[in-house]
Amino acid sequence: MNDSERSAKRWLVLANSALIFVVAVGYGQMHAATEANDILAELQLSLADWGALWSAISFGALVTSVLGGVLGDRFGVRRVICVGVLIMGCTLVLRGTATDFPQLYLWMFLFGVALALPFTNVPKALGLWFPQQELGLANGVVQAGYGLGGGLALLLTPLLLAQLGGWREVSYLLGVVILGIAVIWFCTVPERMASAGAQPAVGMKDALNRIVKIKDLWIVALCNLLMMGTFLGIMGYLPTYLQNEREMSPAAAGLVGSLVLWSYIGGALLLPALSDRLGLRRIVVGPAIAVAGACILLAAHLTGPPLWITAILWGATAGAAPLAFVIPLEMKGIGSAMAGSAIGIVVTAGYLGGWLSPIIGMGLAESQPLAGFIFWSGCYLVAACLFALVKETGPRARSA
Repeated sequence: MNDSERSAKRWLVLANSALIFVVAVGYGQMHAATEANDILAELQLSLADWGALWSAISFGALVTSVLGGVLGDRFGVRRVICVGVLIMGCTLVLRGTATDFPQLYLWMFLFGVALALPFTNVPKALGLWFPQQELGLANGVVQAGYGLGGGLALLLTPLLLAQLGGWREVSYLLGVVILGIAVIWFCTVPERMASAGAQPAVGMKDALNRIVKIKDLWIVALCNLLMMGTFLGIMGYLPTYLQNEREMSPAAAGLVGSLVLWSYIGGALLLPALSDRLGLRRIVVGPAIAVAGACILLAAHLTGPPLWITAILWGATAGAAPLAFVIPLEMKGIGSAMAGSAIGIVVTAGYLGGWLSPIIGMGLAESQPLAGFIFWSGCYLVAACLFALVKETGPRARSA
């Protein structure tokens, strides 16, 4: 394939990747939160049951993220991503048939298992198709799709519930749409292997033995644990806090949460693109995440327009987080042959945070509401400090 063909096809890969993250990953994961009351009423479950069901998605992704990356390295990202999206669609269809807690837990857990395959391998696919100076922008577009999908889920799912008749029908429809997206991906995205000068594919044991020695990768993984854990934890608690402690209406509290999500989209597009322009990664992501951490703490004390402005700044600066999936691709000793395995470790850490952080943060908030905000703000600030320990990557760092 010549350079002009690659140039044209990389945008097709980006469009398909963004579609997967908008519909399958973002909407597919977040829409369940808007169905909670209907599910609990029909299946006669408690709020504690729903907490277990919601965490099942993160638990499933946690279990398979590293394996998903290794499979992408071994068998090619096109096939592995397609299989993952197909399974996601099937589990949503089957979720609509659940009649009790164990069945629902199983299908939500398996959705998380499958979710790890595209989440881990899409960054590698972008790394194969895009030049280094465009990697930040490409990953930013895809991660913005995740925020867009989640935001649309909050807005559209209640309308679909009313129009289609219930959560089962919504699950059926979304499952079928995601199956269609898997077919589109497989039919339109060509496989691209690593360049001739790159390392050959390696097995799971070899890959893990090599990357386990790369200290900076583990620091980035820890940063993603703190960032993703904070995002999933605080977004699950923010509306409740604003209603109960700041005496805001449900609509006003929902508006604040949506401002964070929508501004995250802008940040995920602009900050990685700025990183590409500067040719450096750490110098962008560290300060931005520190500002996001400060905004979380401020949001606990503000109301009205100051709160809205803080929510917008919070979401926009959190949009630097996708750079955590770019930095490993540029680390010395990883290369394209082991990129999936490296990203798998970063994603696994993120979902470990997504599993633990809501439990810890909401446990603190139960005794003292402000304690949850202090915990999550602290997680972002610690992540910002840890990024300072990572060796700088990016085009300018390599040419220096």
